[in-house]
Amino acid sequence: MFSKNNKIAVVLLWTGLSIIAAGIIGGIILGYDDYERLWLVTFVYWVSGFLSGVFFIALSEIIEQLHKLNMKSNKEPEDDELILLND
Repeated sequence: MFSKNNKIAVVLLWTGLSIIAAGIIGGIILGYDDYERLWLVTFVYWVSGFLSGVFFIALSEIIEQLHKLNMKSNKEPEDDELILLND
């Protein structure tokens, strides 16, 4: 998961993880109201942070897979492939 070669994918991955962490912390902190836990507010922050973070993580994985696919297609053709192309 963390062996990404593309800098954009790494930035998006860490952004997604940060959003998830911020959603959890925000839900814990903002879920209190006068020493009482407001579970609806807590769950809204947790779910929205999780979904937003997973979106960024998925986007980073898509970019990483496209990067790998692009690297495969840009490799140098072997000698056998050159012979077939020249015939």
